Amino acid sequence: MEKTQKMRTETRGKYLPMRNLILRTLAVGGVLSMALVAPKTLTLLKNLDRGAANRKNLYRRITQAITDLEYAGLVKTFGERGRRKVELTDKGRTTIEKVYANEYRIPEPAFWDGKWRVIIFDIREKRRRTRDRLRLLLSGAGFLRLQDSVWIYPHPCDEFVGLVRAHLKSGTGEMLSFVAEALESDKKLREHFRLFST
Repeated sequence: MEKTQKMRTETRGKYLPMRNLILRTLAVGGVLSMALVAPKTLTLLKNLDRGAANRKNLYRRITQAITDLEYAGLVKTFGERGRRKVELTDKGRTTIEKVYANEYRIPEPAFWDGKWRVIIFDIREKRRRTRDRLRLLLSGAGFLRLQDSVWIYPHPCDEFVGLVRAHLKSGTGEMLSFVAEALESDKKLREHFRLFST
C-alpha cells in the first residue's frame, strides 16, 4: 500500500511539468492533432528531447500526460481514431491561467522605500472573466487585497502593471495604479510583507 502510494506520488510529480507544457501549447495553439502533438510540443520540450533513442519514451510521456489531463477534465479529445484532436476545456483554461499567474514575479529591492503601490479596478460585469483573471494575477504576484477592487503592494511594479494591462487588454479606465506616500494604520501590512524601511 505504502509503495503504491509512493509510486503514484512520484508519477504525479514526474508528469506535472509535462502537463503544464502541454497546457501551454494548447493555450497558444488551440486545437492540436493527436498525431502532431508530439512534434508541436517538442518546440517547448527541446531540452527534454535527448535524440532519437529517447524520443519514443518522450512521446509516450506526452501521450500519458494528455490522458491524465483528460481524466482531470483539463482537456478533451474528439474525432475519429487516427484523427483525434485535443483542446482545452474551461477548467483547463482556468488552470493554465493559474500557472501563468504564478510566473509573474516582481523584483524586490533590498530595502523598502516606505511607499505603497495601490491598484484600483472597476471592470464591468460583462467582463467578469477579465476581473477574475486580474485578481488571480495580482494574488499570484504577491499583492494583498484591501477590498474587492483595491489591492496593495510595497515595491515598484510599473512593468508588472503594464504587462497585466496588455495581457488583459485593459486600459486605465478599468484599472488605475498610484503610489501612496503613506498609509494610516499600516502596521499589519508591514508585518504581512515583512518590511523594514531605510
